[in-house]
Amino acid sequence: MIRRVAMLGWGCIVASTACSDEELVDGIFTAAQWAKIEELSPLPDPPLDSTNRFQRDPMAAALGQALFFETDYAGPLRVGDDGQNGGLGMVGDTGKIACASCHQGPWLIDLRTNPHNVSLGADIIARNAASMVNVAYYAPWIENDGLLDSLWSEAMIDIESDTGFNSSRLRLAHVIHAEYREQYDAIFDPDLDPALDPSHPEAARFPADGRPTSPEWNAMTPADQEHVTGIYVNFGKALHAYLDLLVSRDAPFDRYVAGETDALTPAAKRGLRLFVGRAACVECHDTPHFSDDDFHDTAIAATGPFIASDEQGRYARIDFLLAHEFNSSSRWSDDPETGRLDGLTKDEALIGAWRTKGLRQVAETAPYMHTGQFATLEDVIDFYDQGGHAEGFQGIRDDIIRPLDLSADEKSDLVEFLKTLTGQELPAELLLDPGE
Repeated sequence: MIRRVAMLGWGCIVASTACSDEELVDGIFTAAQWAKIEELSPLPDPPLDSTNRFQRDPMAAALGQALFFETDYAGPLRVGDDGQNGGLGMVGDTGKIACASCHQGPWLIDLRTNPHNVSLGADIIARNAASMVNVAYYAPWIENDGLLDSLWSEAMIDIESDTGFNSSRLRLAHVIHAEYREQYDAIFDPDLDPALDPSHPEAARFPADGRPTSPEWNAMTPADQEHVTGIYVNFGKALHAYLDLLVSRDAPFDRYVAGETDALTPAAKRGLRLFVGRAACVECHDTPHFSDDDFHDTAIAATGPFIASDEQGRYARIDFLLAHEFNSSSRWSDDPETGRLDGLTKDEALIGAWRTKGLRQVAETAPYMHTGQFATLEDVIDFYDQGGHAEGFQGIRDDIIRPLDLSADEKSDLVEFLKTLTGQELPAELLLDPGE
């Protein structure tokens, strides 16, 4: 059990920010610090998103898992394997990319692409691929720059991205009809149109490939375009249902908060005290998934292979999100009245602001930042200890980003604490391709 211990004199100076008769939790945390700590655990279920009524549907999740590992709907590669880059085939090859191509191993991160700071799909994606474990806790803003406002719409966007799958909703619809028709029809209405079968007498209604603005798409009737787009949306909602299951809990930190005193080493406890105290990490990492789901300018000067140094973060994505065909207020949302986009404007204060990343399993998901420019947790802590970069960053540094003047021992203690945020690995059956 975690006990409160009265500390006086020198012991109080070491363990607390003020010397008093205050009773300390486990001999190290003030009551205020412990109150903050208790807000960080346990990890609840992922938040419900009313814009996807299939989020907790087990049949949708099973379909989503199959589609996560599926490659057949991938379009032609624009960058091929050069023997070093981890490419998935030769230029022009199709059917080579799955979601799982950039989300691998127990923590679902990119273990393939070289250089490791970005990811290679059909082309170079100038982002470090994030872990899919606990991704369902980001709500409502998805992606590092808040590009989207639901996880189901985020699951869709790479399909028609030239750098992601370089594919189309028509190609996707044909694969779902050919390989998952019974599963799909058991979940979604309306059933898939029989004319998606290439042998059907009316198969010409649905070309093999095409997306909005392409000649093939423009030749279709509005009703057939609507049908294919509905399949595309349901693809995203099924993937969201699968991602909702990818939850890791029971980290040593959680066991410590629950009363298992020995779950953390003395160094990790000192690191936790810094986290909620002088280092002020908890100012932004203040929820059980260790993100405030907000955007901050941390004064990072973006560098690294394929990384643009002039990206403006959240500011640059507002117009896209508000006009997006599949945002939470769209007709494709199962609850267009959430109001989550109300009042969202393109404020210049958002230039250079990026979403706070969750910290669970952070010790297993290097490299770090959206640029992947920091290889180790030590690098990240050095960056924040310096108060961000001195120059070369976009926007105006947040007031909360300031030099910390941590000692080498204190930095080491912070690393030891961050390691305690790694929970249990996902059940093996959730990481298997159902088609194999």
